[in-house]
Amino acid sequence: MYDKLAAARGIKSAYERLLGANLRGEVPPWLHAMRTTPPVDSLVREPSTFATRGQLDFEATARAQSQGSGGQGAQIRRTIPEGCVARSHKKRDLRTRCNQPPRIEFPEDRLRKEFYRNHPFERLNPRVMLEHAGKRPQKWSRLADGGGQVTGESVIRYQHYLMEASGLSKQEAYAQATKEFYAVRAREEMEAKIAQQEAHFYGAQPLKKPFSAHQLAVEDKEICKNADVFAARQEEQRMRDVLSEKMFVAAAEGS
Repeated sequence: MYDKLAAARGIKSAYERLLGANLRGEVPPWLHAMRTTPPVDSLVREPSTFATRGQLDFEATARAQSQGSGGQGAQIRRTIPEGCVARSHKKRDLRTRCNQPPRIEFPEDRLRKEFYRNHPFERLNPRVMLEHAGKRPQKWSRLADGGGQVTGESVIRYQHYLMEASGLSKQEAYAQATKEFYAVRAREEMEAKIAQQEAHFYGAQPLKKPFSAHQLAVEDKEICKNADVFAARQEEQRMRDVLSEKMFVAAAEGS
């Protein structure tokens, strides 16, 4: 395939040599077009043919050495010149490499990967997506200064702030951020338990199942009821069809 492509691009030069040797008398119309608009190179990476036929210096030296040694008809052993690197012409080396966009990485990505590797269940906690001001705090005195709900992202931003502003190392900033994070989580759990105890004291009854599950159960019950009604109506219609068919057959026989 590569030889055919190379031969197709060399048509112009080959035909010009024929004209110069008076082997062709007429100039074809396409020759002028190929001179003004030469064919472009192929996008397929082609192997380089190392067919010099003994014209390079190191090949002539190898031939002289082989002839001086008395070897008749010895083949020329081609060696790689100094400064050259042997390249493979395998299929995997001829593939066209596509341009790929550069990978975009932020400093918080490594911190986020480490935090969620150590706290995998933190991803399951619900998050409030509403932002009050829409801006990140410029100065942090503690983890809760981030505003709103304290999540894993708050720990990551706080750790990055300690590394940039306070000059702490990665491990020191991680230890301080997680220490405050654990304190916030313990306080939230204690508040939830106290609220549950107060609600129980004032007579609140815990739900046996969530409201959404209750609504789904009611919906399933109605669907089953409607299915029974639909089956009864189908059976009634079938009986009517059978009765009508019998009456039609009796009327036909009586006539």
